[in-house]
Amino acid sequence: MSLEDPPSDFRDQAKRNYEFVKSEVITEKKRSILSGYHVDDFDSVLLITSAPRGGSSLLFDILRHHEETCSLDGEHDRWYTLNGICYPKFESDVVPADFESFDREHILTDLLAEVGATERSGDQTHRVDNTLIRLPLQFPRQELPYEEIHEELLKGASLNEILRELGISPLQYDEYAERDATSPFKTETIEDRPFVSSHSYKRGLTADDFERTLVLKASGDAYRLSWIREQLFPETDLKVIHLTRNPAASINGLYDGWRLNRGFQTYDVGDLDLDGYNGSLWCYDLPPGWVSEGELIDVCLMQWAQAHRHILNSRDTFENVLRVRFEDVLTDTRSTVKEIVEFADLGESALLSENVADPNKVMTTKEPRFARWRDREDLVKSALNRADETYTEVIEELEYTEESEWI
Repeated sequence: MSLEDPPSDFRDQAKRNYEFVKSEVITEKKRSILSGYHVDDFDSVLLITSAPRGGSSLLFDILRHHEETCSLDGEHDRWYTLNGICYPKFESDVVPADFESFDREHILTDLLAEVGATERSGDQTHRVDNTLIRLPLQFPRQELPYEEIHEELLKGASLNEILRELGISPLQYDEYAERDATSPFKTETIEDRPFVSSHSYKRGLTADDFERTLVLKASGDAYRLSWIREQLFPETDLKVIHLTRNPAASINGLYDGWRLNRGFQTYDVGDLDLDGYNGSLWCYDLPPGWVSEGELIDVCLMQWAQAHRHILNSRDTFENVLRVRFEDVLTDTRSTVKEIVEFADLGESALLSENVADPNKVMTTKEPRFARWRDREDLVKSALNRADETYTEVIEELEYTEESEWI
């Protein structure tokens, strides 16, 4: 595989439109924040890292309801992709710790672009600004009337109706992530659509908000943790939550996601011949040693094992790491979240307590149910039985050797 960047017409177009939106369309308040601050100006950052389908979306959604946090509306992979810090510049999602050939100031601004502060009253203007910032990434080939869209949204118009009028299917937008599209999403897009969702309890940033904790999560961070620590946040108080989930449940969730047209597709890696998969695009993270042929279920196992192997290998890069089981998030939510809140030194939050009592459903491919993986138990176990040494080492280090605990 070539390590050279491919023709980047669509990415260049996305950058151009994004810069226009950032400098000309969004509100003056938002522009002043982006011109005066970077994402590393936050006093502290809480980074949730896990394998894909490991429960990080739910935990992220819970924690971003804490009134002492700030957060993006979803995963931040899109900003790395926009800046070319991804495959095929690299052979996989691994970003070397010493990689320095990027515009640090630019990406630190991009990572701040849609960050908001959690507050019960919320702010419609913040949500509208963020919608406009994302549109060039979601539709990089479209030359949209951004100023008119911004004005109509501030008046209360429905974005879905605006998109329909522009000839764009609402199935390409975040709100419809729980439904299957009739065909796979196009490769020429930067935004992983289903990973973006906002809530009504967020407002635009002020200077004082940088004293809060910024919560970040993206499953791809498993492969760039040392780079994040050494290149992006070398002087920031950076705490890490290592969220684990038993291999059977995670692999089963990955298998479901690969077979859906929900925007889980990430890369065009060439021809794929995976038994169990009829698509043409790679889905989810791209681990080192990825293969283009074989059994889909084995690829899903590789994605689980490699992600956690890389997280474990990066452990010593950080001073503060808390390992949390997603099983405990599900079965003992209140005490598990309390442990995380204490670890992150966040304090009390009434809004968080309300969310813990009634968490949202986030990024589910099917109706949540304990041990759902047993519906295809034979297929999952066939992969586990032929797994390599990396898998064996990881389940021992994560203490998932007892199948009776695999809910």
